[in-house]
Amino acid sequence: MIPSPLTSLLSSADLLPDPQGVGVFVRFTAEQPSHRLVFPIGEMKISRFMACRRGDPFWMVSEAGVCLGQTPAETQSLLLEMEDSSCVILIPLVDSPFRGALRGKGDNGLELVVDTGDSQVVAHSVVGLFAAAGKSPYTLVNAAAHSVAAYQGRPRLRTDKYLPSFVDQFGWCTWDAFYQDVSHDLVRQGLQSFAEGGVPPKFLILDDGWQTVRQTAENENRLSAFPANEKFPGDLAPTVQMAKREFGIENFIVWHGIMGYWAGVDGESLPAYDVHDMTRNYSVDLLGYAPNMNDWFSKQVGVPGVSEIHHFYNDYHRHLRSQGVDGIKVDIQSSLEGLAAGFGGRVAMMQTYHEALEGSAQVHFNGNLINCMSCSNDMLYSALNSTLTRTSGDFYPTQPNTHGPHLYNNAQVGMWFGEFIRPDWDMFQSGHETGAFHAAGRAVSGGPVYVSDKPDGHNFDVLRRLVLPDGSVLRASGVGRPTRDCLFHDVTKEDVLLKVFNTNTAGSGVIGVFNCRHGAGEITGAVSPADIDSPAFDQTAELYAVYVHNTRQLRLLKYVEKWPLTLAPLGFEVMTIVPVVGGFAPIGLPDYYNSGGAVEEWQSVLPNIVSLRMRGSGRFMAYSHKRPASIVSNGVMTDFTFDEESGRLEFQLTSKQVMIIYNDL
Repeated sequence: MIPSPLTSLLSSADLLPDPQGVGVFVRFTAEQPSHRLVFPIGEMKISRFMACRRGDPFWMVSEAGVCLGQTPAETQSLLLEMEDSSCVILIPLVDSPFRGALRGKGDNGLELVVDTGDSQVVAHSVVGLFAAAGKSPYTLVNAAAHSVAAYQGRPRLRTDKYLPSFVDQFGWCTWDAFYQDVSHDLVRQGLQSFAEGGVPPKFLILDDGWQTVRQTAENENRLSAFPANEKFPGDLAPTVQMAKREFGIENFIVWHGIMGYWAGVDGESLPAYDVHDMTRNYSVDLLGYAPNMNDWFSKQVGVPGVSEIHHFYNDYHRHLRSQGVDGIKVDIQSSLEGLAAGFGGRVAMMQTYHEALEGSAQVHFNGNLINCMSCSNDMLYSALNSTLTRTSGDFYPTQPNTHGPHLYNNAQVGMWFGEFIRPDWDMFQSGHETGAFHAAGRAVSGGPVYVSDKPDGHNFDVLRRLVLPDGSVLRASGVGRPTRDCLFHDVTKEDVLLKVFNTNTAGSGVIGVFNCRHGAGEITGAVSPADIDSPAFDQTAELYAVYVHNTRQLRLLKYVEKWPLTLAPLGFEVMTIVPVVGGFAPIGLPDYYNSGGAVEEWQSVLPNIVSLRMRGSGRFMAYSHKRPASIVSNGVMTDFTFDEESGRLEFQLTSKQVMIIYNDL
């Protein structure tokens, strides 16, 4: 049965029941088979939409609109707001050999475009769309993801995948620091600079610039050998050993392209991998956004054959492991779709490549893999075991108009695709003028926190809002998503604040608030406990303790009560929100943006005792309805301050276990 808001849209479609009972799957059939088909879906009037679409093979951007016909080409997830404030989700699917994307038609119409990426791979029928409706977009997204995963079998949910442990460490990436000039000596300089500031990273990403490549007569740079180039004497082992032994790096991660390098593998130098010289051929929809994409970096690419890709990755990664490397960041993944002719089409090629990549990463690096430039849905649904995935274009230090969209796009892409992968919001530079703005975004993202600082280019005050003394970070446990009041707005063009909410394991919520409009004026908005729409957050408490980090204010709010605020362009605020239970609410470590991440567990063990298990050290804050009689930290009495008017309780946290004791039983 069609959910009522979808009746007009899907009235003439071939509907298939959803065994989970959440929505419907839609089958489309053409008269003749082809490698590219366009199917009309139907028409429907809406209030607003939010689309995540691709503008090139690698990344998604977000667009808002008020008519279904405005849906941009290459839309990979579409969320609609109806006139009655209910929501509809429309997800184009991957049904081999096709992958699907949506686009608008006319004023209120919608089309599905499916393609195989290979003119010799044709079909005429596809289960190409999932549609569902519901009241809460967050509940709807979660239920829809379970339906899609269960029905199609291949997509695997984020919660079913292993999350590499280095995600909870502070990291440094060499890219913006040195770009392709990176060397052994520059890596040492960078690590020494962090060490002198007292905030050393625990994982390192050696980005592009370390590999041995050969330039062809057509100026194409291709991978020509597995050992590192001459800037790393003795291969990578001396650099890895220096980083680990002298600077405490625990996870040394290296970059490479999914086909070895930007223009692939040099078949003359590495003849064992059935390398084919391929000419890029992207779809007309992508070329409409990026008309020069077929000539990007090179005319041709050396593509390892699908029959040898397992062999290639295992040989390459075995060598890297012998050098002490602990993981890989694999770039330019979605380029495969333009190189799939002759390899069974884009879906089959991506699945084979990713199975080989993830299998090798599991064998050699315990699954330590970051996916990058990989935001095509055929890749995202093919990531069966890997979860860390970059979800926006790069941090661009010299382009001030990109910083607001950077946060906005990451949050919006995480809305749907965060059900399948753990979004990685990319590196940033702490010493940049927007360093604190980006730091606050990473604090609420739920993803890894790593910077690309140049030596002596740090802002250690910013870093100390993110990184504990032991080199770990207070990472939020969920996926950072836009709140309901900004979900259907383009916060880079409208006078609406971006608000990103997340939760922590002990039940607190955190909201990052951002003015994403560079060069515009101030924007006024408000934050409420009701903004945190998550089953991990108690929505039934009578009161909530709310701490505002930049202004250092603590206040009690009811669930729907609002805290107004005004932010300048590229200004931000972070709010920690904790349900008050038994007259107590732990804010955590307020000198960190995600203060609630420091609270691992808390409970009232007796009517007069609150027990806390903590991470980190430093100034601790909580709301307390009355003054404690004493505070015991690891068996030792601890001095504290208490403000009777606000209920603000503070003391120095020096141990993992804390008992707050009140007089009356």
